[in-house]
Parts: sequence; structure tokens; C-alpha cells
Amino acid sequence: MTFRERLQDSRVVLFDGAMGTQIQTLTISDEEWAGVAGCNEILNLTAPDKIAAIHAAYFAAGADVVETNTFGANRIVLAEYGLEERAREINRAAAVIARRAAAAATEKPRFVAGSIGPGTRLISLGQTGFAALHASCREQALGLIEGGADLLLIETCQDLLQIKTALIACRDAMAELGSDLPVAVSVTVETTGTLLVGSEISAVLAALAPFGIDILGLNCATGPEAMRPYIRQICQQFPGAVLCQPNAGLPQNVNGEMVYTLAPEEFVRHLAAMVREEGVQLVGGCCGTHPGFIRALAEELAGEKSPSRRVQPAPALSSLFSGVTLRQEPAPFFVGERANTNGSKIFRDFLLAGDWDGMVSVGMEQQKSGAHGIDLCVAYTGRDEIADMREAVSRFAISVQLPLFIDSTDVRVIEEALQRCGGRAVINSINLEDGEARADRICALAKRYGAALIALTIDEKGMALEVERKLAVARRLYEIAVNRHGLQPEDLIFDPLTFTLGSGDASLTTAGISTLAGVRRIKEELPGVYTLLGLSNISFGLAPHSREILNSVFLAEAVKAGLDMAIVNVKKIIPLFQIAAEDIEAALNLIYNRGGGDPLLNFINHFEKNAGESQETAADETLLPLGERIQNRVVQGNRSGLEPMLMEALTTLPALEIINTLLIPAMKRVGDLFGSGRMQLPFVLQSAEVMKFAVDKLQPFMDKSEVQARNSIVLATVRGDVHDIGKNLVDIILTNNGYQVYNLGIKCEIDTMIQKAVQAGVDAIGMSGLLVKSTVVMKENLEELQRRGLKLPVLLGGAALTRSYVEEICAPLYDAPVVYCADAFEGLTVMGKIREKNLTRPAPREPRGGKAVAGAAPAVISEAIRHDVGIPVPPFWGDRIAEGIELDTVFSYLTENVLFRGRWGYRRGKLSAEEYQTLLEEQVKPEFRTLKERCIREQLLEPKVVYGYYPCNSQGEEVILYHPGSSDEWLRFAFPRESRPPHRCIADYFRPAGSGVRDLIALQVVTVGARASAEAQRLYESNSYKEYLLFHGLSVESAEALAEYWHLRIRTELGIAGEDGKSVEDFVVQKYRGSRYSFGYPACPDLTENRKLFTILRPERIGVTITDGELMTPEQSTSAFIVHHPQAKYFNVA
Repeated sequence: MTFRERLQDSRVVLFDGAMGTQIQTLTISDEEWAGVAGCNEILNLTAPDKIAAIHAAYFAAGADVVETNTFGANRIVLAEYGLEERAREINRAAAVIARRAAAAATEKPRFVAGSIGPGTRLISLGQTGFAALHASCREQALGLIEGGADLLLIETCQDLLQIKTALIACRDAMAELGSDLPVAVSVTVETTGTLLVGSEISAVLAALAPFGIDILGLNCATGPEAMRPYIRQICQQFPGAVLCQPNAGLPQNVNGEMVYTLAPEEFVRHLAAMVREEGVQLVGGCCGTHPGFIRALAEELAGEKSPSRRVQPAPALSSLFSGVTLRQEPAPFFVGERANTNGSKIFRDFLLAGDWDGMVSVGMEQQKSGAHGIDLCVAYTGRDEIADMREAVSRFAISVQLPLFIDSTDVRVIEEALQRCGGRAVINSINLEDGEARADRICALAKRYGAALIALTIDEKGMALEVERKLAVARRLYEIAVNRHGLQPEDLIFDPLTFTLGSGDASLTTAGISTLAGVRRIKEELPGVYTLLGLSNISFGLAPHSREILNSVFLAEAVKAGLDMAIVNVKKIIPLFQIAAEDIEAALNLIYNRGGGDPLLNFINHFEKNAGESQETAADETLLPLGERIQNRVVQGNRSGLEPMLMEALTTLPALEIINTLLIPAMKRVGDLFGSGRMQLPFVLQSAEVMKFAVDKLQPFMDKSEVQARNSIVLATVRGDVHDIGKNLVDIILTNNGYQVYNLGIKCEIDTMIQKAVQAGVDAIGMSGLLVKSTVVMKENLEELQRRGLKLPVLLGGAALTRSYVEEICAPLYDAPVVYCADAFEGLTVMGKIREKNLTRPAPREPRGGKAVAGAAPAVISEAIRHDVGIPVPPFWGDRIAEGIELDTVFSYLTENVLFRGRWGYRRGKLSAEEYQTLLEEQVKPEFRTLKERCIREQLLEPKVVYGYYPCNSQGEEVILYHPGSSDEWLRFAFPRESRPPHRCIADYFRPAGSGVRDLIALQVVTVGARASAEAQRLYESNSYKEYLLFHGLSVESAEALAEYWHLRIRTELGIAGEDGKSVEDFVVQKYRGSRYSFGYPACPDLTENRKLFTILRPERIGVTITDGELMTPEQSTSAFIVHHPQAKYFNVA
């Protein structure tokens, strides 16, 4: 049975686990290391029996496939040990060892995968070249094939260009030896969501689709849970078999020892779910796994078939970083035309000056303007086009996020470019002007390098003008590309040519009609292909503005005819709704050669008469009044050019009037946009930064009395609460709307607020707090304000507050207005009313009926709680500290929705689902990736954990903790009982003290460190408001993610994680054993009990302390206890 035949029966294929982990357990003599200790591959020659034993152990555990011990056995890596000349020999020997082990395991068909690792040099970053890497991979593949490998596995891939080079090398090796083995590719997705060089899975799928590989999957970097979103994406879009080989979690430094965190049971549970729910067919293990993992997989998946998948591949192109589907909705796919020496003087001048950064900036500008791809041409008479293309592609490939269209007539130039493109590029172009020979050569390149291909309808007679000739040439090119060279129809992009309508040539008056008809006919008669036009040719020779109108209208007509792609300067395309109706009609008359008289002359006369004014032109910023331009800068969050505008405005308006009549109304527009859901919070903060910039520039021109005359407010987070993000956002919005804010910080006593309010003569007091306890403090503060006779309006805000609580409970306590503010802009509205002296105290509201206040504990507990539940055995008693935890691991437990919508304020609002998704993909997720990378690079977050296991029992409504190893009582946690049936209490879930059996409780404190708070404060004080919001939100959610991660770690160590549900939804509804509770929350609301937890764990050792208000510092810290009883779920004692 061949391996392809084994794949076709759909039964799950079991790969082996880690090779390196097993080698580390061996005793290797100096003689066996042969002077190159650490080079595992040399053992294929010096200790073949030991490597064979590892293979045999995996086969005995149930593996169908073992991988050869050749991860680093290529010439480039072996050269580091002086073994480069033995590369082929080592690979051949490794395959022979594995082949013999497979032959000895006779219970079922066994197979050998020839492992080809990524090497140690990234080709996309210029650390090696195509020729060297290709030769190294080809030599390795030759040795593996000669030794008897059944398939080739290009694994642990971190660079798309490395994968493509290895695939080409494997094809060449098989062609040389006359073999046809299946090829698998396994990429490594870091916890950032990309390959090491930044490639998303969409880029991987697009770049590898043309190579027809048999298997695609993931291995290494993370455990199985973090892989699942990317595995799902592959299963949905890749037509071949899918492979998953996770690590046993990530290694963590626990008490100085590096350990992998995932138990075999948890590992198997996740992989089995991916088989059954996603359609994965091949599973195995990577770092940290051993035969025990494979045995557990074999037992769980014995004889199981992978379910059929509904695969929906989407033909696409890609840069090194991301994929772009060829069929855009709405069409077309825009190809930027400015990075072209033949069409852009700016680009040409950059080339002639050797300004490569300037050339890249042209590409970046097109990316910003909405292009989906970039046409790149560096041909210039007298210059070395090959050298120029090498340099240009190397720079564009790692700097620009869009796929490249390699535009050259020189086959050598095209190949040099393709050898440097990690993504899937397009060759521009082939035609039959010189017969078929050149087309054959370029089609062969497209096939070899996985490129798509633009085909121009030009033959030996010249450019095809008539529709039938266009179609005839297209058919010939299709025959050559598809039937002769094996390209797929979707690899072809036909350009039926666009001819100018502006020349006056009588033979071209119907050129527009013919081009549109050509698009339509090609799409109808050559199914699966795409179409493209060089759009601006249609208007060549006409006046600039009329060209934009004609190009825009012609594009709309072409899309109706079925056009997929257009090479165009995207910035010059005007939406039809912005073009006057009479301009559109003039353009349509020219395109369709209609309207009476000479359509061209009519078109020219029309635009000469009215200058072709469109709404687009009318909206030209230079034509707007100065005040409107200043306001637009604020609304757009763009300070570019704002200072000279302000200086110009000062020649006619006083500084204070500019603030009051221009800047503040602009921020009001921002508030309206935010309130209507059309602007997200980070963009509001960008506008606030620009507002502050403007006010700072105007302040020197204001009288001192004008500066001091603003309305003012004292703002503070109340006693015992360290959360300041909400309060600081209010500060930002009010300050940048002209109000004086006295921000007193966190944990502020009411006496401090009163003193500052009296001293500064403020107009209002604002109190903020996140915790439920803070709402009680606010109520007490209002009582104190009333007692002291103050009559200032009070603004209350915070996550735990509700409007009804403020209006029904708080407001009646105080003889001045008390106003609930749901967000910063509601605070701005209230301050506006104060300024206008029309804020009044609302009539008191009668409290609505609510829950009864908890009284004495009920006599009868109506929930039957089992006490025959097995008590887990902890791995140790007492506490341990865990440091050196990888941030990537922590980030993998972040809940993006909570971060993006809750912490960062990117809510959908009035955006359509598609618009909101575009915002997330193009704005939010790139910011997310960049910020995570910065946190890792600058070590801004430092995850640390102290946790432990302690013997315990319950007694009534208390849990008694004992000193480990003795019967001495240490302390007691007191828990309230639920006021309603079933009258639960956390203590009920532990064995009673009189049972004679000790129970167990787990405790944890986690933090991401004090540097997080310091950095957030630095950003806030430097007026980097948006960065402050994003970083603060990520740091707080990272602490929550770390708590979630360690919660899983504890449940895994206790052996109860295997009882978890199978989905995120299951986790949300607590379909798992081992609930995590924190003091201050509904089931145990008394924060003072947290101090007892601190007494036991002593988290000051990891930098976490507790305040007099029972809150933890740094803010980015959490504490919890875990109750193992399966009936213990969340509830509210109130």
C-alpha cells in the first residue's frame, strides 16, 4: 500500500511524536557525538540502533508514520558542524533506519515521512539565497527518497519563500529520480497568529495552492487549543488532507525547571475534537510529546474515519504577509499602477536616484489608497533591469502588504523576481506577438513558481481590436497555459486590451464597446478564468479631470460586463455617486459611441464648458473655508498641516474664539459620531490628541484670564479602587473640549476631593469606580457632601453603576444634581449643561422592587450536594512560583471580542457587519499584532504566578485550611449563603470536618507586573491617548488571560481538565470541573477575605501587594481559589 492509497481510505493517520525530546532522554557517548555534540542528525551514522529504537517505540505505541531524524540535515545547517559534504549520506541513512523500523512493525501498514526542517536562515530576510537553499533542499530530498521515504514532509515552516523553494527542490529531486511521492507542508503559527516572518494563514493557503501539495497542516509553537482557529481555516479552504502536530503545550519555568504543561489526556481531547469536528485526518505530536501521547491518541482514535469536509477554496494571490482573493466583493480587484517606471515620473526618478525607500513608499501609498495588488516595473533604457528588479522585489516583498504583479518583457527578470517573492505573485504578462516560444517559457515559470499569469490578446498580427479576434487569441493562450503546461484556468487573467477613445481615430470609436464585449465573451467561453484591463488607456490624450470621470464611468461599465481586475491609480477613481449626472451621461455617450454628432467632440466640449465639476472636485479641501478645514483635521484625527492653518486663522480670529467656534464644535461632531456608532473610541482619542495639539498651539496667544475662565471639575477614582482607565478617558474628553480637569488619581478619599473642589472653586465633582464596592463608597461620599453642606453637581460613572441605582438610591441623598454618566461623552453633555447653567436636580424616583437582602442562613439547603466525589491528588502541597512564562502563551488565552469591544471600544455601532469586519481586519488586528510584538520586544509585561494546593475541610459556612503535612489549622475562609433557594454556599462543596477525609483547595495570584502600570501612566502623561487606551486594555486583559491559563494548568495538574466541554461555548456555561472564584464577586463578595489568601500565598514575592482598600497592586493582577467539586458553579448570594 502506498501512502497516497492510505490517505484515500479516510481513516485517521497517526504520526509519531517528538524526536528531539526522545533523543534528550538517551545517554549518548562522546564517541557517538563524533565531536559535534548537539547535532542530532549525526546519530543516524554513529548510533543508528538508538534512533531505530525511538522509531520502534512510536510504532509500538500505534503510530502509522514516523518521521526521519533529519530535521536539520540540510547542507546549510550541517555546514555549521563541518558536515555539509555528508548531507545526502545522512539523509539516506536516516530514511533507511526508519524504513527498517517500519518493516519490522508488521501489525498494519507503516510509513516513513522524510523530514525537511526550515533550516537556520530565513530567505525572506536575505539570510540565504534561492540558489543555495534550493540546492540544499534538493540534496536532502534526494537522500530521503533514496533511503526509502514514503512521503516528504516540509515541516516547522516559518517563511513562505522557504516553503516554496523547498517544494520546487522536492519536485526537482523526484523528477531526477523518477519518483512521485506525496508532499506534506506543516507550518508553525506563533501565538501572534502568524508565521515567524508575519505570514497569515490566508497567505499560506494562497501561496501554496498552485503547488498541488497532498497535505497541509500545523506543527510546533503551541499546544492544540491555540492551533484550532488556524486548523479550521485550513480545513475550510484546503482541498487535500489536513495535519495537526501540536506541542505538549509550551515549556514553562516552574521553580527553575523547564516543563511542558499539557498532559496526554488533555492533548488527546483537543486533537480528537479537531478530527471529529473540523475534519483533520493526520495527527501526531511535536515538542514535549512522547510515545505515551501517541498511545493515548491511538486508543482514542482507533479505526476512526475523518469526516468529509465541505471545502470552499477561494483562488487568491498573496504577499508574504496576507492573502487577497482574486474575486473581490464588490469588484474589481484594484492593481496599483504607480510603481512603474513607464507610467510614473516620481517612481522613475526614485529609481534613477537609487532611492529604494522612496520607491517602496510609492507602493505603500497605493496600499493606503485601497489597491489590492501592485504592478511593479523597473525597466529603463541603459540600466540593468535584472539587478534593479532583484533589489526592488526584495524590498517590496518585506515592506508592502500587497501581492506583486511582476511587469517585464524579459524572462530572466521575471524569474529573478519570482525567486524573491514569498507570496503568490502575478506575471505581467504573456502574449503571442513573437509566436509561442516566449509564452511557453513564461508559462513554465508560472507553473514552477506557483504564479498567476496575465495574458494579453495580442498575436502575430498585433493587438486584437475586434471581439472575435480577442476571443481567438484568448483561446490559443488558454490552450498553451492549461493544456500544454498544466496551469489551472483560475491561474489565468485575460486582458482583452483597452484602446483610447481620445485620439479621434475613426477605427477606435467603438473600442470601448469591443473591450466590454471582449470581457463578457471571455468570461462566458473560458470558465474559471479572470479578466483585467489597463483602465487608464481608455482616456489617454484627454484633459486630466475628464480622464478621471471617463475612467471611473468605464470601470463601472466593465464591472457590469464581468471585469474582475483593473490596473489603475486607485486615488483617481471617483465613486459614481460623487459624479454629476450630466458628466456620467457624457462619458457613457463616448464609451458607447452614441448621442448624436461626434461623441468625442461632445465630451471635450462638455468638460470645457463646466470644467467637469463633480462632487469630488467640489470637496477638494483647498477649496473649503479655513474653519472647515481646521474642523476636518480634528474630526479626522489628523494634525498634518494643522499648525499653519491655526496661524492663518489667528490673523482674523482671537485664539479663544477659534477654540470656542471651531475646535469645540469639531469635537462635538466627534461626540455625535461616537454616540451614533459611526466612530469607535480609539479614533475619538486620535481626535482628542489633535484637539490638544491645537489648543497647545493657541494657548500662547490667549490672555491669562481667558485660560483661567474655563469651567472646571474635580475628577477621581473613589476610595479603595485602583481602576483609572474610565476616569482618565473622561479627563481626556473634557480637557480637549475646553474644560479644566483636576484629576486626583485613584483611591481618593472624599475629604481630598472636597478640599480640592473648594480650593479651585470648581463647578462639579466627578467620581469613578469599577468595583461593586465602589458604588457603596460613592453613596457614602454623597452623604458626606450633604453633611458638609456642599451644593456642587456630582457626576457618577463606572462599570458597576446603573442609572437606576444612581437615580433611585444615590440622588435622593444629596441636595444638588447627581447625574449618572454612562461614558465620557455623557459627562461632556452634563458639563455643557453646567456651563449653560441649565442643569437641574431631577425629581426623586421611587425605588423599584428588587431582590431581598440576604438575611440569616436558611435552615434547609435545597440543593443535594454529593460528598462521594473523588478528591484529586495534587502534584505537591504548599506553594510554588512560576516565572519566565512566555507572553505568546498568555496572549493565546486573550478573548479578542472582550479586548476589542470592551476594553478598546471598537464597537460595531452603526457599521454594517461587513464594514465592522473590515475595520477589525484592516485597523484593529494590525494594531493588536503590533502592540503584542512591542510588549514582547520591550518586556512591558512580565507574567508571574504564585499558586499552591492546601488540605482543607468545611465547617458550616467556613472553609478551614490546614498547614500542609500537619493537622494544624492555619486559617478560615468565611463565605455567605445564598438568600434564595437553593441557598448555596461555597463551603458546601468541601468535605465536612467531621467526615474524617481531608479535602483540597487550590489558590493562585497572577500578575503581568508593575512595568505595565508604569508604561500606561507614561503614555497617559505624554498625551498619547490612543496608545494609552490600547496598552492599558491589553495589559489588564493579559492578566485575565494569564489567570485563565493558570486555571487550566491547575485543573490539568489535578487531573480534572479531561472533564471539560468541547467548545468555547461549553466553557462559558461552565461545562468543566474546577470553578475559579475570586473575592469581591457575587458568590463571595467580601474583599477582606482576600487578605487571608495573601497571607497564605505571600504574593509580594512576585511583586503583588494589597492596599488598605483590599485591592491588589499592580492593577494588572488577579487572585482566585479553585473548587474541584463538579457541582460548584457560579451563583449570586444577594
